[in-house]
Amino acid sequence: MSSDGVPNPPTAAWPPPQGPAVHDELVELSDAPLAGEVPGTVPGMADEPPPGEFEVIDGRGLYVRVTQPEPGPGPDAWYVHGLAGSSTNWIQLAGALAGTARGYLVDLPGHGRSDPPPRGRYSLVDDADLVAAAIRRRSCGPVHLVGNSLGGMVVVALAHRHPDLVASLTLISPAVPDLRMTADRGADPRLALLLLPGTTGVATRRLGALSPEDRARGMGALCFGDPDLITDAEYEAAAVELGWRFGLPWLHTATIGSLRALMTSYLTAGRWSFAAAARTVRVPTLVIWGTRDKLVDARLAAPTAALFADARLLVLRGVGHTSQMEEPATVARAVAALWRSTGGTGAPHPGITSAVATSSP
Repeated sequence: MSSDGVPNPPTAAWPPPQGPAVHDELVELSDAPLAGEVPGTVPGMADEPPPGEFEVIDGRGLYVRVTQPEPGPGPDAWYVHGLAGSSTNWIQLAGALAGTARGYLVDLPGHGRSDPPPRGRYSLVDDADLVAAAIRRRSCGPVHLVGNSLGGMVVVALAHRHPDLVASLTLISPAVPDLRMTADRGADPRLALLLLPGTTGVATRRLGALSPEDRARGMGALCFGDPDLITDAEYEAAAVELGWRFGLPWLHTATIGSLRALMTSYLTAGRWSFAAAARTVRVPTLVIWGTRDKLVDARLAAPTAALFADARLLVLRGVGHTSQMEEPATVARAVAALWRSTGGTGAPHPGITSAVATSSP
């Protein structure tokens, strides 16, 4: 808590929550098959991202990167990042899967190079509808949806509202509701104070006081199970990208606005709740979690997977909130196996191993 009575925002200005105790035993719950090998070469975290372009959809500016100009052998894949992230969070995973599916990497409104929403109204449902409109414009037929954290919530809303657009669903540490009043839960309860009126200005000023370098290292400490995996060169590359974004007047309000939209969604009940939306999803679904997730408790992994009609689960030992960046090869093998299982009659592809994945290699 700051001296002005407002919690520090969830970056380096806010000391990373310790999170729940590490539950490595949860890897035994994994039942997701893995493809026999990584489909393609995994790019480095600091490699040049795929090219992108800005387009106006329904009067809103959206920036989308594309991994290759031509379609892959199967449906296209659309990747949706988490809170305070951007399309560059998918460089490694989308690159490894580029030969399997043409990848579209989206910057959500107010993030990356996309415009903020009209009147600063951040909404998970509006984000889902905007991405759906982009899919209808760019892709033919149903697509594979991949979402991390906040993006996981967005793609579930999309699958619920636009089921004709979805061939499969992959959720990486989705920011699912967790209203348990326990001392060792992953989410920091101080975040709830950001719902109070009058806190946006102070929170935004505290975010603005951070340098790009401090914010990059703060996000690494918050999101990675082992921040030492990130090299100095990779932190420098992240800081360069953040430095460009720091020039945007809506950068910090987008973080706070999106966080508020996420937390407001937790209070939604009945047929509009996350659980109700998840139960309507009928496509094959892969849920991935890390045992060192500081932001969303790994003990929610199995209950989350159980909400979906056709789900498989992969829990990775020692991994944090962004397994697509921390363990991209294993995640790519799991996603490739899911995608192959959706073809034809749904029988597993010969390249899929019969053994379940119980831990990160």
